[in-house]
This record gives sequence, C-alpha cells and structure tokens, in this order.
Amino acid sequence: MATMDIFEGDAFTIVELTRALESIPYKPAILSGADLFGARGVRSRTVMIESRDGTLSLIPFSERGSAYESQTPERREMRAFVCRQFKKQDVLWASEIQAIRDFGSETAVQQVQAEVARKLGRLRNDAEATFEFHLFNGIQGVVKDPRDGATVIDYHAEFGITPATEVDFDLDNATPASGALRKRCQALIESVEDSLGGLAAGQVQLRAECGSAFFADLVAHKEVRETYLNTAAAADLRGRVGEEVSFGGITFRRYRGGLGFGVPTDKAYFYPEGVEGLFEIYYAPADTFETVNTVGLPLYARMIPDRDRDEWVRLEIESNPLPICTRPQVLRSARRT
Repeated sequence: MATMDIFEGDAFTIVELTRALESIPYKPAILSGADLFGARGVRSRTVMIESRDGTLSLIPFSERGSAYESQTPERREMRAFVCRQFKKQDVLWASEIQAIRDFGSETAVQQVQAEVARKLGRLRNDAEATFEFHLFNGIQGVVKDPRDGATVIDYHAEFGITPATEVDFDLDNATPASGALRKRCQALIESVEDSLGGLAAGQVQLRAECGSAFFADLVAHKEVRETYLNTAAAADLRGRVGEEVSFGGITFRRYRGGLGFGVPTDKAYFYPEGVEGLFEIYYAPADTFETVNTVGLPLYARMIPDRDRDEWVRLEIESNPLPICTRPQVLRSARRT
C-alpha cells in the first residue's frame, strides 16, 4: 500500500510540481493562444510603469545666426501597479490512493503522480480560463476582478487618457452608401495609426473581437459579400461562415465567450497586432520562501500535507499576473448600429 509518507519525496516539491504543471498539455483559448501578450517575469509584487508625453514636432526654417528653436520638455509620469493574485486548491484524500500497491507495472510513486497530475490538470483548466479573462480585459485597457467583474485598474484613467469615441458601423442600414463600410474601416485604421505614433513603423494590422450579432451583420453586409463572391472564399458564404473574416484591412473574429465574460453581442473591440511591447503581462513570484526574489513564473503548484491527522494532501495553484496595454489610446470599440 502507498502511504502518505510518499509525498515527502523530491517528486512532490514546489519545483517538481510546477514543472509537472507546465508539462500538462496546454488547451489554447482565443487570446491565450495568440501570443498577443509578451510574458515578463518580475522579482517583486509591484511593477513601476513610466509614461512619457513625448511628441514629434516640425522644426521651422530660421535665419543664420538666430536663436535655436527650443525643444519642448518631456513630461514623465510614474505609476506603481500591484500584481494581483489568484489561486485555487484541490484535496487528495488518503482513501483515494489506498488501493495503490507497491508492486506491479508501475511504482506507487508513479501511480500517485498520475493522480496528482489529474487533479492539477483540472486546476490548470480553471487557471487557463482565468488567464483568458485577464487578456480579454487587457485588450480593453482594464484589469477586472473575476469574482464580480469590478474594474481594478483602468489604464486610461491612470495615465490621463480619454478613451476614443465608440464607432457606429451602421450594419443595420438596408441601403448603405457605396463603399461606406470600407471607408469606415479605413478611417478606423488611420485613427489607430495616429495613436500609435512611432511605435509601429510599418503597416498596421488591426483585429476586431466581435459579438455574435455584430459579426453576423458584418458577414451579411452587401460590401463584404460582394468582396468574397469572386474569390475562393465564396464557398463560405453558402454555409456557415467561419470564425473570422477579413475586410477593409481589418480581421474580424467572432469571439466565443463563456463563464460570464465575452464581447456584448452588438459590440466589437479593436486592437493592433504585431506591435512589439504594446501588450505585456507581468508575473510576480509566488508567496513562498522558496520563490522569494526569484523571477516570477506564469503558474505555480505546491502541495500542503495534513501534518495533524495524515489524512490528506492539499494541492494548490497560484499565479500573480498583471496584464497591461502600454498604449491604451490605440484601443477602439464599435457598435453594430
């Protein structure tokens, strides 16, 4: 029989459990699997973020020998943000491993590890959903509490930035003007380019995460259908359209929400892709002596044994993330009508 002493082995330390957690097959979500947010581990709970109000200006002609045009001083602001924590636990009872024998095709340690991995896999599924929740709010420039959806950080307000006005895509118009939708897309792209400044040197790739009604009306729009009719993708129009469609320089994707969050059905959220440093997520170390002052990892796992009665071991996962959009003025939203 396997005993609870088995958990005193090296295979069940915080380091080994975290490694095991990382080796569990990853189940990608829409934003979590897109590599949109650059991951950065930090050694402390507090992250300092600097904002520079630097602008480019044209230098006028001047007469020889005249005074130099003075450069406008940069305004710098520093903000401190705390990496918020989320954690969850499960319990492995002695009764769940009482039938594991010390001999056979597998050792007792291997069989107990398999049971631990199964429970950690369930915890990881919940953690992945939580990461997706944070990234989803990150493309809106906010950090929210998963418990009640309350806004914890609004980066627009923190850095004194006025959010852009929501765009009316007028998708319910039965008789839209010719080219009106394409012009609206072009204006939106140019607006984002202006907000990006020198952060993106090349062509801006814009993506929209859409609610169901917004996406359905967009796909059914006359301009979009005419664009696809003479292409290989025209076959898509005869059946159910896929999860995304490109039009007017923007890739529109139907965001399939769940667990109480998602894009409102008549809305869409826009953000540029491929801009280095625009979206980042910081990870602080876990609250243990073993990890203090080390570079934070996305997710930790540890085990807490029952020292009093030796009846159970508690499996815990923990993460300390801080998602951020470093230039929230580039984010846009739109409504169907």
